[in-house]
Amino acid sequence: MKSAEGRQQKAIAAEVGKNWISLGDAHLPYRLLLLGKVMDRATANQIRAAGNISLAEWRVLAHAHMLGPCRASEIASAAFVDRSEVSRAIFSLEERGILMRVPDPKSRRGNLVSLTADGQALHGELRESRRRCFEQWMSNLDADERQTIEHGLLKILRNVMAEETDSSSRDPS
Repeated sequence: MKSAEGRQQKAIAAEVGKNWISLGDAHLPYRLLLLGKVMDRATANQIRAAGNISLAEWRVLAHAHMLGPCRASEIASAAFVDRSEVSRAIFSLEERGILMRVPDPKSRRGNLVSLTADGQALHGELRESRRRCFEQWMSNLDADERQTIEHGLLKILRNVMAEETDSSSRDPS
């Protein structure tokens, strides 16, 4: 069993670099960061080829679809990204007729963004493409493994967010 696991780890290391196994078991957070970067890169390449949009634009498009008419700050919060990144993506998507801005009825100064018909169509095409890609990435995981990963990731997210909240409440600046 150990030798099979060792061979598997060596194969993984050959694919993603020596950092994956050289750090040891205590570096799971770093491995998650690496995996996230690899997934972001693959996603960016795929959506650029399929829809001619950037990763930031895809995030805005996907969150605008999920949230419905919303403010840029809501998208930034939901996607855990900087508001300026969202604003640039909104501007670009609006220029191409994928998103539109309308005045926020609850605020005189604010705007809500929502998908146009072209944006809805693009989202549908890309979402299906992303679904197939995710299925392929997870094809060798059974339902129990997927559930275990989902629960584990949620626990880590809660811990990170709790720590972030705790540290920001201690920071006097």
